[in-house]
Amino acid sequence: MALNKRALGIAAALLLFAALVALQVWRTPKPQLPPVAKLPDGSTLRLAKVSFGTAHFAPGPWWRPLAQRLPADWQRRFGVVTGPGLSTTTPSLGIWLEQERAGHHSHWEFALVDEHGAEVTMTAASTHESSATGGPSLTGRAFTAFPRRGKMVLLRIYERAPAGGRTLQASFHFANPTPGPHPEWRPQPPPARLRQGDLEITFKQLQAGVGGGNKSRGPKQGEETWARAEFDVKENGVASEVWFPDGIVLSDATGNQIRQNSWSSGVQAGVAHLRWGPYLWPSEAAWKIRVEFMRNHEKAVFSTNELVVVTGLALPATDAVTELNLSTNRLGHTVRVLGLSSGKGKFGDRHSSMSSPGVSIEVDVSPELGTGKRLSVLNVRDDQGRKVESRGYGSSNSSYSFGYEPKPDAKRLDFTLAVQEVVIGEFVVKPELFKAAPTTK
Repeated sequence: MALNKRALGIAAALLLFAALVALQVWRTPKPQLPPVAKLPDGSTLRLAKVSFGTAHFAPGPWWRPLAQRLPADWQRRFGVVTGPGLSTTTPSLGIWLEQERAGHHSHWEFALVDEHGAEVTMTAASTHESSATGGPSLTGRAFTAFPRRGKMVLLRIYERAPAGGRTLQASFHFANPTPGPHPEWRPQPPPARLRQGDLEITFKQLQAGVGGGNKSRGPKQGEETWARAEFDVKENGVASEVWFPDGIVLSDATGNQIRQNSWSSGVQAGVAHLRWGPYLWPSEAAWKIRVEFMRNHEKAVFSTNELVVVTGLALPATDAVTELNLSTNRLGHTVRVLGLSSGKGKFGDRHSSMSSPGVSIEVDVSPELGTGKRLSVLNVRDDQGRKVESRGYGSSNSSYSFGYEPKPDAKRLDFTLAVQEVVIGEFVVKPELFKAAPTTK
């Protein structure tokens, strides 16, 4: 009797194991043909695995996912790899590529194409690169935004030339791990408008697939594409050039959400524009755009409780600092101006985020400003009254570095810091794929 119970137990365990194997095989997305592409350098590239979630494990034997469910001491005993090769804080699309006779591919760019043919070049939220002696090299990418609506997704891999332009290296179709059904958003009825006090901001248009520059135009061959939004801005009913867009978060009904990685903006005759990338897929009926507007520090009038004024601060010697350590409170934040740094000079263990020549104005803010406020530098001049040109800025959490390049004979700097609140507008609008206007003969 005991023997029969033991046999039944073993049989049940085997059936359970077989069921888990079948479930794992059924749940694993299968890449579609063509499975292998030959690259221009003679190597071959294979789409090895596609997954969806916050943890993406590298391709391996079929039993690895089952072994990863074993107790930790068993996993160590059998040498099971437990850590994911790719991980993200929100669910993402994981893609694994195996390359035989791997060449150099540091300039690869990855574009995802939806079923309508809309292509967007995306930046990966998590990356993995590895190679084995005598075996293929492994490339992993996790994308938190991808075309989630539809049965299939097309992956295109490009090589970016150092001198500009790019060439297609390989393409792979694969089954969409989250085909839906998804809800659909509808654009809000026009005019899409934000009013805050005397400020009025009206959405004009949103285009995807435009080229670079301040004007709306089509991309050149091999050029990176952008999205561009335009707004009418008025103060007291009059066109204003004081407010301009300085950041955007966009989302769609399928669950995609991204904050821009790169953008440029401006305002002219009361029409403000923002150009950014990457963007979402314009095949969606609507995007929700959350746009942050701030005041132009050269045209706005700031109140004294927004400003920190510094005068006559001596320029540091090469690879040295000039310490100021001025602290004051502005809009509920402690603004601490550490001073000026040059080259390798630094304040304690704090590293400047600027690497350009010249000097950096080093500032700490506590608590962090977040997305609702901005810190900027106004009117930097030397001891001879000359305007000092900016060399950009960098920030990390609550630390800021503003780079400037004074003239060789300058001895001191005057500058003003401004802490300001931004105005945030949310609009649900239809993205339009850019189409060049027909030419007239």
